[in-house]
Amino acid sequence: MHYADTLSDRQRLICRRTAVCSTMFGCISTQLIESNALIVLYLTMLGGSDSFSMFSSSLTSLSNILLLIPCAALAAGWGLRRTYTVSSAVGFLAFGLIAAAPYFGAQAKYAVITGCFIYALTLTFYASTWYPLLDNFLKPEERGPFFSRMRFIYILFNAGLLFLLGKFLGSDPPLWLLQGVFLVAGTGLWGRKFCMDRLPLDPAMQRESPNLKKTLGICLHNQSLVGFSVYLCFMYLAFSGALPLALIYMKTCLKLADGTIVILTSIHLIGKLAGFWLAGKISKNVSMRIQVIGTHFLAGLTVLLLLIPVPGMKGSVYLFGLSFFLIGLTAALLLCISSVEMLALATPGNKIMAIAFCSTSISVGTAAGTLLTSLLLGSGALAPEWYLNGIRLTKFQLLFGLYAAAVLFFVLLLPLVPAVIRKHDNYYEP
Repeated sequence: MHYADTLSDRQRLICRRTAVCSTMFGCISTQLIESNALIVLYLTMLGGSDSFSMFSSSLTSLSNILLLIPCAALAAGWGLRRTYTVSSAVGFLAFGLIAAAPYFGAQAKYAVITGCFIYALTLTFYASTWYPLLDNFLKPEERGPFFSRMRFIYILFNAGLLFLLGKFLGSDPPLWLLQGVFLVAGTGLWGRKFCMDRLPLDPAMQRESPNLKKTLGICLHNQSLVGFSVYLCFMYLAFSGALPLALIYMKTCLKLADGTIVILTSIHLIGKLAGFWLAGKISKNVSMRIQVIGTHFLAGLTVLLLLIPVPGMKGSVYLFGLSFFLIGLTAALLLCISSVEMLALATPGNKIMAIAFCSTSISVGTAAGTLLTSLLLGSGALAPEWYLNGIRLTKFQLLFGLYAAAVLFFVLLLPLVPAVIRKHDNYYEP
């Protein structure tokens, strides 16, 4: 019997609400780093360059690729409670260092980057504990609705937080006010720990092995987990670069106004909200097999739509609006599918490493897709433009075409997904 089955409906409801509250406390610090806006402003005040701000925004994804699996091994040895407690404490100190950066004089910008790096490191420890902790009170049928509801609230909270923060800071905030914001964000990590302390742990749960070679070997022998991880890696490689490439295309080639681009970006956020809402509805009535296949072809259709707006075309803004909405919708559905299936595929006694393994594959695919696009754009290997039947095309159409072709080609990987083709000799508990 799963431990969640021993809890009453009321207890599990309280746990789900507590878990959502923990993400609200934690997302304050995460948004300050990952949204990059406040860090850019802060570094500018401290004499940092544009390259510094770009570097700070990449730290989280880099740390996920390099450190998620090693940190999962450490988390297995320390236990879930100790690991997220250390993560919260060190994260708080990291934000304290960021807030204290002005007192380092000429080295202030390096103090900020160091604080960002330390915080990015704590996120990998936190990520190693989050999903295994949820698995103690979520029944399999509750996973889909929980992840969709949690992320719907999370996106709304983040949007409101960034809006209110922008209004609060104004056009020319003093340095001390920014320092105060970073301190408040760091303090929120203790709120996250407070909520996580109130989530139950199975008293019969055995401490997982900290032996990296052993636990990683168990993951590699779990063919269902490996197959799903490979599928996610290639899917994110083909899909994740579409949005940033579209933004560059609109800005540099179509010369759309900044205000228009901001509006289209907000439509992407609305698409995410719709996706998280929809994921909770369809998870109760649609099989995971249909969800995976449908989301895959939706991703292909979405990228194909980006091929249509060419330079000089009237109404291209409306097509971009539809595309951005669908990109957000697809990304939300894909994220909920990956979260639910990770828990279903994680072998008992090796959940921490299994989830880290799968999460790393997503980070690798995302980073590879973005890096590959950057290399193609910067190499000069693509012709800037050409004409087809009198229609002016650019290198962006070629890249969007490659994305769409890749998504459709990776249909061949769908048999690797256990929800699509079940292999009964491998572990899978949907």
